[in-house]
Amino acid sequence: MEAKVVRKVDWRLIPILGLLYSVAGLDRVNLSNARVAGMNKELRFDIGDRYSIALLVFFITYFLFEMPTTLLLRPIGPKYLLNGLAISWGAVMVGMGFVHDWRLIVVCRMLIGILEAGFLPCCMFLLSTWYMRFEIQQRMSWWYLINLFVSAFGNILAWAIVKLNGSHGIAGWRWIFIVEGAATIGIAIIGYFLVIGFPDTMLASGRRQGFTTQELEVILDRIDRDRRDSKPDKLTWPKFLHHVANWELWVYGFMFLTCSAPIYAFAYFIQIILGTIVDSTAQVFLLCAPPYLFSIFWTVGCAWLADRTHLRMPWMVGNAAITLTGLLITAYSSNSGARYFGVFLGVSGCNANLPTIIAFQSNNVRSNSRRSVANGVQFFFAAIGGIYASTTFMQKEYPSYRTGVWCAVATQFLLILLCAGMFVHFRRTNRAADEKRVVIQEEESFRYTF
Repeated sequence: MEAKVVRKVDWRLIPILGLLYSVAGLDRVNLSNARVAGMNKELRFDIGDRYSIALLVFFITYFLFEMPTTLLLRPIGPKYLLNGLAISWGAVMVGMGFVHDWRLIVVCRMLIGILEAGFLPCCMFLLSTWYMRFEIQQRMSWWYLINLFVSAFGNILAWAIVKLNGSHGIAGWRWIFIVEGAATIGIAIIGYFLVIGFPDTMLASGRRQGFTTQELEVILDRIDRDRRDSKPDKLTWPKFLHHVANWELWVYGFMFLTCSAPIYAFAYFIQIILGTIVDSTAQVFLLCAPPYLFSIFWTVGCAWLADRTHLRMPWMVGNAAITLTGLLITAYSSNSGARYFGVFLGVSGCNANLPTIIAFQSNNVRSNSRRSVANGVQFFFAAIGGIYASTTFMQKEYPSYRTGVWCAVATQFLLILLCAGMFVHFRRTNRAADEKRVVIQEEESFRYTF
C-alpha cells in the first residue's frame, strides 16, 4: 500500500514541479543565448560591464524576496503561489522581446528576480512534506533532471528559435524571449490543474485533489515514523527569530552557495567558453547539450547511491573535487578536447551536488516551521552564488576568466571544509543524545545524518 501511494505521489508531484522549475531555469539564463544571437550588438551589451550588470540585478532582487516568498507558501497554497509566479515572470519575459534599450532589459531582469525568488525553496519545502528522509534525494534528483534535460536542449531550442529572425519584422534574439515566455505562461496554466498542496492541508480541508483519505493518512503516518513532524507547527515571530539564529541553517546556506556559484558560472558563460573552441554559433549551441545530458546520469546515480547508503557528505566532497578539477582543466588546458572534457566534469559535479546539499539540509531539519525558515535561508544563498558568479567572471578577462575560475574553485574547497566541520559537530551531538539523553530539535529519537 505504501509503495503504491508513494508511486502515485511521484507521478503527481515531481513532473509538474520539475517542468515549472525547468522553464524558470530556462528563462533565467536565456539572456546568454540572446547575447550570442544578436542582442549584444543591437542593445550594445558589449560596452563596459552592461552584461554583468544585467546578470547581477536579477540576483539582488532574488536575494531580497526569497525568504518572504517562501514564508507565503503555506498561507497562499502551492497551486496559487507557484503558478501565479510562473505566469507573471513569463509575461515579463515576453515583454523583454520588445524592448529597445539595454536599461529596460535590466529592469525586466530585476522583476524576474522578484518573481522567481521563492520558487526553488517552495518546491523543496513542498517535496519534503511528502517523503521520508532517505527517499528525498532521489526525488529531488528526478525533479532536477527535468531541469538538466531542458538546460541541455535549451541552447539548441534557442538556436532553432533564432531561425525566426525577421518574421513579422522581429529579430531572432527577440523571438527567444517571446517564445520561451509564452511557453512559460502555457505550462503555468496547465500547472494550475496539476500542482498538489500539502498532505495535511488536503486531508484537513477535504479537498483531496485525486487522493483518498486513506492514501493521505498513509503519507502522514510515514512522515511521523520518520521524523515526527507530519502536523505543521505554526510559524510565529518568536519561532522565526529562534530558527533564523541557528548557525546550522546558515552553514547549509553556505553549502548551497558552493554549488550554485559554479552552476550559474557554467550557465551564463558556457557559450563563451565553447566559442573559443569552435567558430560557428550553431556549433556552440549544439556543443552545450552533451555536458548537461551526461550530468543527468551522474546526478541521478549519485542520488540513488546516497539514498541507499544513507550518506550525503562523501558524495558532496567527491562532487566538489570533480567540479574544481573540471574548472581548472577548462581554464588552463590549451587542448580543445581537454577543455571540453573539463566542462563535462564541472557541469556534472556542481549539478549533482545541488540535490545532495538540499537533501542533506532536509534530512537534518525537523518541524515545518524550522524547515520553512531553513529553506528560505538556504536558497537565500542561491542568489549570493549568482551574484558571486556574475561579478567574478569579468568581461575584461575574456575568454579565460581566470579570476572567476579561481573564485569558483575556492567555493569547492569551502564545501569540503564545511563538510568536515559538520561531520565533527553531528558526531558529537549524536553521541551526547545517545549517552547524555540530550534532545535534538525537540525530539528524543531524532539524530543527525551524515
